[in-house]
Amino acid sequence: MLLGEIRDYLQQRGSASLTEVATHFDIAADTARFALHYWQRKGKIREQAAGTCSSGGCGSNSCGGTKAATHYEWVKRDVPLHWFPARS
Repeated sequence: MLLGEIRDYLQQRGSASLTEVATHFDIAADTARFALHYWQRKGKIREQAAGTCSSGGCGSNSCGGTKAATHYEWVKRDVPLHWFPARS
């Protein structure tokens, strides 16, 4: 499923631009935008203006170029989820 593949791609890279996602998956920019907005609504990614990426996934070609592009960064959880067993 494309949504899951895009999720995995962003988790591995840390961040990517709309163009990078569309190119990587060979899909239209509108399709990539739809998927990225899906994960954004779920709170899994955040949108950032070009040049403001904070993760290590942004290289000079993707963030620091002269062309302004929106980047999407995977939101890492600082607090792990804990499982508590049911009491008997």
